[in-house]
Amino acid sequence: MEHCTDKDYDYAVYARRHIHEYPETGFDLDRTVAFVRQELDKLGIAWTDRYGKGSVAAWIGPADARAALGIRADMDALPVTEKTGLPYASKIPGKMHACGHDAHTAVLLTVARILKRMEDRLPCRVKLLFQPSEECEVSGAQAMMELGAVDDVDAVIGAHCDNTLETGLIGVRAGDYMAACDPFTVTFLGKTAHATQPEQGVDAIAMAWEAYGQLKELARSEAGDDTVYIFSIGCFQGGTAHNVIADQCLLKISFRYYDMEFAKRVQEKTMALCRQLAERYGGSVEFDWPTSTLAVYNDPALAAQFVQSTGRILPGRVVEIPLRKSSEDFSWFMTRKPGLLFRFGTRNETLGCTTMAHCNDFLLDEAGMRSAIDAFVQFVLDW
Repeated sequence: MEHCTDKDYDYAVYARRHIHEYPETGFDLDRTVAFVRQELDKLGIAWTDRYGKGSVAAWIGPADARAALGIRADMDALPVTEKTGLPYASKIPGKMHACGHDAHTAVLLTVARILKRMEDRLPCRVKLLFQPSEECEVSGAQAMMELGAVDDVDAVIGAHCDNTLETGLIGVRAGDYMAACDPFTVTFLGKTAHATQPEQGVDAIAMAWEAYGQLKELARSEAGDDTVYIFSIGCFQGGTAHNVIADQCLLKISFRYYDMEFAKRVQEKTMALCRQLAERYGGSVEFDWPTSTLAVYNDPALAAQFVQSTGRILPGRVVEIPLRKSSEDFSWFMTRKPGLLFRFGTRNETLGCTTMAHCNDFLLDEAGMRSAIDAFVQFVLDW
């Protein structure tokens, strides 16, 4: 028997549309956070903001339970101007829930509503983790993790909507699933001179141009036959005028990978190559090399449990999904505890729900939320 009743589903739709109308970005989620707190208050669920700005966490279940499970939903939107024409489209200029985080938040609120009804017979405690800033370079998951958000749970799970999966399907992949992401910048520094006297200067563009031609080959040479990665140079920026030798030129690079040892080798050799180039020209080089997200590795035991549990309530609707080169900061929680991130299908060609996330005409089939809600609840009951 499915756990999400028609009334529960209607509530999920209401919550999702309310959040969709008022999108907020990064850690500045005052209105969204206020709504989440209000809904938890209505359910009689105590919450805390101890895990940082823009976060909400709450507990459901018996305090003396032997096990505890964290469930995460991200809440932030994107700096995108919505062009869907929906009656509940964004009312905030330049901001849009174009990745489905409004649905993620609505799903977790509805899961809380259902679990609260059966709180006295839950086999474990459940920690609700409402997270800010999944879309930004500064990770909300990392911030919450560093403040201890998952220290008191045994495992953590989350979900993401997916317009490549038909509505009603649940997608799971054990092991490596999503890539780590290093959005790094290499800045070459030289010396200005008049364009007619290039020998008096140090050409930063020339340094960067040589680096551009060599860096991709460097990454390729370090990769094995089965190494999956992305090394894309998305920005080449230098110079200010046609008659001035540039003293600065930068490359912005998106490096995505699953293998940490491979990534370490690429980083070390990239830095060495760029330093050698700069030295040969008589210039210098600086690096800004953060890791915005680590690789998502779905714990195989958790994945097997989830597939078995979800198969009980959604028979025939659990499918294996492919490796993804996109990233998800849910991985920061996985540095502390075993974790699982699954997908719930929201694709519906009849309704026009086929556009990929981060597009200004992104639509999702809200009926997909129902499967996600049932999957979460059943997993808790079987945990």
